[in-house]
Amino acid sequence: MGMPQPWVLSLLLVLLPRTWGADTRPPLLYHLTAVSNPSKGSPSFWATGWLGPQQYLSYDSLRQEAQPCGAWVWENQVSWYWEKETVDLRSKQELFLKALGALETQISGQEGDFTLQGLLGCELNPNNSSLPTAVFALNGETFMEFNPSIGNWSGEWPETELVGNLWMKLPEVAKKESEFLLTSCPERLLGHLERGLQYLEWKEPPSMRLKARPGNSGSSLLTCAAFSFYPPELKLRFLRSGLAAGSGNSSFGPNGDGSFYASSLLEVRRGDEHHYQCQVEHKGLQQPLTVDLDAPARSSVPVVGIILGFLVVLVAAAGGVLLWHRMRSGLPAPWLSLSGDDSGDLLPGGNLPPEADPQGANTIPATS
Repeated sequence: MGMPQPWVLSLLLVLLPRTWGADTRPPLLYHLTAVSNPSKGSPSFWATGWLGPQQYLSYDSLRQEAQPCGAWVWENQVSWYWEKETVDLRSKQELFLKALGALETQISGQEGDFTLQGLLGCELNPNNSSLPTAVFALNGETFMEFNPSIGNWSGEWPETELVGNLWMKLPEVAKKESEFLLTSCPERLLGHLERGLQYLEWKEPPSMRLKARPGNSGSSLLTCAAFSFYPPELKLRFLRSGLAAGSGNSSFGPNGDGSFYASSLLEVRRGDEHHYQCQVEHKGLQQPLTVDLDAPARSSVPVVGIILGFLVVLVAAAGGVLLWHRMRSGLPAPWLSLSGDDSGDLLPGGNLPPEADPQGANTIPATS
């Protein structure tokens, strides 16, 4: 199946900066996804945790362990915290996979595979009580909600009754879900704000590299790459003999570890490659960083994380950001619909378009 381009492109329009302070406390949200028929080597369940616009947690069914992301790897957490996150997400994994099994068994005539997703978490009211969120989607469409006050799942789809009844029959599942949304979630959120509020202002400058490879008809293709930066806003352009030479065609996305990557491609005349440089501007840099051809340049601040992360964690990272921003705007959650073999299609492609844009600096991501 093909890559759902409109969904991915929408991500670029919502990654906007926001400052959090005492009067604008961020929510804590978990974005959960399970697929009924994962491709070989891909997890059947994965999750990302978000503090406001920042991913702070990743988990999948292959490694079975919750891990911190981005600046939150430095958070001075209590010793049992990540073990507790792991236990809770393993429980969610079991619930989601049981639901998928029931759907596959009891729904006849359904073409294709099932994708079950959830967005669970809370915001803080002025008195620090919980304002919970618990919505679920099946194959890309919202079909169920959970009310923690009365402890039940509701919705108008036949599948809602099937999944809701299954979960209600499992011992204490509804009780534990209510306790998480009304008690554990706000406690965790307050704990993060007490220990790591400064990490919401995290700035990780990019590492850069400019490389060349042969193109068509006597041309060369220059690729300027920026690795492992945060926040995602970044300006990138090519220079020729110190003068602006266009921004090229750009690619942008999350790494899956809380940071982002960007690259841009410019077609030039063969033999002129060494006249070109790549320049980037970013909030983590005190001044623009310029790199020459085949001379990797690293920022003075240590870079966090792996450049490309786990492929499904990357997909979930993008989905979590988009879901959170749209829900904050009162828009319907644009659930991701995919089957097991779609996971590879959602990886950022390594083949950039060959055409060059003869304009000035390119700002990534786009805003509107």
